Amino acid sequence: MKIVLILFVAVALLYALQAVLRRRVNPTAPQPKPRPILMDEQQARDVLGLDPTSSDADVVDAHRRLMQKLHPDKGGSAYLAQQLNEAKRVLLQK
Repeated sequence: MKIVLILFVAVALLYALQAVLRRRVNPTAPQPKPRPILMDEQQARDVLGLDPTSSDADVVDAHRRLMQKLHPDKGGSAYLAQQLNEAKRVLLQK
């Protein structure tokens, strides 16, 4: 009876080890790059809710205000945060 129990535990440990090894991520493998968001100036203004006469300070303020609401750590999504960052980058780059 002890031999059966030992074999059972050994097989269970082997399956657990295989599962762990299958899930292991290779740290040297190249990571996929995020897709760039292509956005023109009008789309960026729409995302941040700004008009064409807004200043750089208005862009920064709108970005900060929206990011506080839509950041992934605050319950928002990574996609929306990426949209906000891209809109800020487009408008401040001009």
